[in-house]
Amino acid sequence: MAIKLKSTFSFFAFWPKFAGWILGNIRFVFLLVFLGVIYIAMVRQAEANVRAIHTLKEDVRKLRWEYMSLQSELMYSSTQSEVIRNMKAKGFIIDPKGPKRIVVPKGSIKLEE
Repeated sequence: MAIKLKSTFSFFAFWPKFAGWILGNIRFVFLLVFLGVIYIAMVRQAEANVRAIHTLKEDVRKLRWEYMSLQSELMYSSTQSEVIRNMKAKGFIIDPKGPKRIVVPKGSIKLEE
């Protein structure tokens, strides 16, 4: 028995039937192409959203760290001992008796409405 070798051109023998099927179902082919384009566009948009979310998360993390450090610095600088130390450094004299309280009787000040 002899082995019959197929020609490389015999592979393209189905082309006329295939082309006829495509032209007969051109609406379906266009629908598939349209859905493919929509799918690719949505995947690209989703990847862009993921990148943006990652960037925003990093920004939030950095800003939160900055907020926490500023808050702790403010809490430290607003303690009574730090305020007194800063006042003395600027040349203010601290009264050892403490602050004086000003009392205003009720009705003595009229507020504009």
